[in-house]
Amino acid sequence: MLPLGLATFCVACGAGAANWEVAPRVQAGYRYSDNFRLYQDGQEVDVSGGEADIGVTFRTVDPRTTFEITPRINSTYFPDEKSEDANNYYLTAGFSDVTPRRRFDVPFTYSHEDVTRSELPDVSEGGGLGEPTEGDSGRFLTRNRRDFYRIAPSFEYDISQRYRMELNAHYLKADFDSQLPGFQQDFSEKGAGAGFGFLTSPRSAVLVRAVAFQYETTAKTDAYGGEVEWNTQYSPNSRAYVRIGAQQTKPERGSSDTNVTGGAGGQWASERNRLFLDFTRSVGPVSAGTVVERYQLRLRLDHDVTQRVALRVGARLSRDEQVEDGTYPTREYAIGELGFEWRWLRQWSLIGTYNYRWQEYEDEPSDRTANSFLIGIVYEPKRSE
Repeated sequence: MLPLGLATFCVACGAGAANWEVAPRVQAGYRYSDNFRLYQDGQEVDVSGGEADIGVTFRTVDPRTTFEITPRINSTYFPDEKSEDANNYYLTAGFSDVTPRRRFDVPFTYSHEDVTRSELPDVSEGGGLGEPTEGDSGRFLTRNRRDFYRIAPSFEYDISQRYRMELNAHYLKADFDSQLPGFQQDFSEKGAGAGFGFLTSPRSAVLVRAVAFQYETTAKTDAYGGEVEWNTQYSPNSRAYVRIGAQQTKPERGSSDTNVTGGAGGQWASERNRLFLDFTRSVGPVSAGTVVERYQLRLRLDHDVTQRVALRVGARLSRDEQVEDGTYPTREYAIGELGFEWRWLRQWSLIGTYNYRWQEYEDEPSDRTANSFLIGIVYEPKRSE
């Protein structure tokens, strides 16, 4: 009930100060998976049944200051495997204030979900460019649930036509209903950064940043470092970046380590195509109770075949290597996705998605695979195009 209650509170507080746009979305369909928990051969759990996803977006209509909040619930019903049924709750929100010389953003996310979703992320999950998915370790033995919060305010200011400064911070926390050592344990991360740069053109900039983090898993780990980034904004919906840096990671117990960090990617939009491509190398905590160095590649491509038919392809590949001494094995995880949407009416559409998952730990004799698909109907009563 937290997401719906918070949404109602926020809307009530702002209703008198801004014009609001409300955009509901209702999806219902049938899901099948031949290995829902991505277990090893011989232990697979296959599920089939109904899935519903209901959300509503409230957003202000203002050219300078915007606020948006979306509470959403995802529910599944598997008649032959009722123990796998779940109601998962999500809330995303964001505030931004933009002028010609400064930009202030405060994104926030919350989720209360089953570990089959939190530990095996989909293609669409994760942040924007240079913001990789965090926290999953792919390890679970029994049914469990996770609460996850993340807030990340940022501030940019153009000191002059040539120079720019920025400040940013973030805090995330994951709490599990049950603590399972080596599989699901509470963790948190807090970090801050400060940068200074110069504009190489009206749309491009080079920035130098200092960053600091503290990770808390079964022990505390401090990290300090710096990075250099080039970024450019081709259009309101198209941009790219390249980043390289290093940080010193110092666990409370054990020896320190120097880690290379960085990333490169871009997002581009045209009349009929939308492409997102991002590769990152980062350090952060995971639910197995440790800190890892993560290589991650994310890809999404949407292509409008016609005004009514769209195709989608996506992939996520990651590799985790433990930073501090411990027992967490190197993990490799991948998911590929193919999908379509046929909009036979402005407010109604038919969707279909196929997913292939693969995971491997270096200490296990074999890898794990899963196939799943979803077919459903989407209703968007406020859709205008």
